[in-house]
Amino acid sequence: MAAAVSVRRVQARSRWVAAARLMLPALALTLLGVLLAWPSLFPDEKRFRLSKLPVTREEEATVRMMNPRFVGTDEQQRPYTVTATEATQLAIPGAVTRDSQILLTRPKADLTGAKGDWVQLSAHEGRYDKEHGLLTLSGAVTLFHDSGYEMHTEQSQVDLTRKRIAGILPVTGQGPSGDLSAEDGFEIIDKGQRIFLLGRSRVVLREVGGAS
Repeated sequence: MAAAVSVRRVQARSRWVAAARLMLPALALTLLGVLLAWPSLFPDEKRFRLSKLPVTREEEATVRMMNPRFVGTDEQQRPYTVTATEATQLAIPGAVTRDSQILLTRPKADLTGAKGDWVQLSAHEGRYDKEHGLLTLSGAVTLFHDSGYEMHTEQSQVDLTRKRIAGILPVTGQGPSGDLSAEDGFEIIDKGQRIFLLGRSRVVLREVGGAS
């Protein structure tokens, strides 16, 4: 009688072990599924989440830089620097190389002259052609020369390689020697040593130690 009871206990225990072997993996999979589904079932509004924003092809082809700085040298290895608050370089989709044209916000250019003098230009907007060393400025263009001259116009182009500056819109200026203005623009050549006023022009020279 005792032997029969012992056999039944062993058989019952074997069945329980076999059932446990089947139940434990199923229970583990169930818990794992609950854990994975928990965020969607009970979302936490305070939890930090990342989402992918829609991006257009034009935006994918655009490279923007904050506070860029471009440095180069002219024909005689004198340095120049171009800076801006923001630069935008547009790439042509499918092209092997990017376009060398760079749009600038609040550009500023610093040029060193032949005798160690310097010229600084600034504007609201600009376009920088890296390949040809050309800088086109527009909107409240201001030119300072370290000799004390200052000129104002609405458009100007700077050949950074040859250190030539020109504009085709009206220009006004002042300096230690007097005031100037021209209706059809200006041109500065010889690394800043010579200034030409174009169209109807006016120059008022001041007498040394007195009024004009």
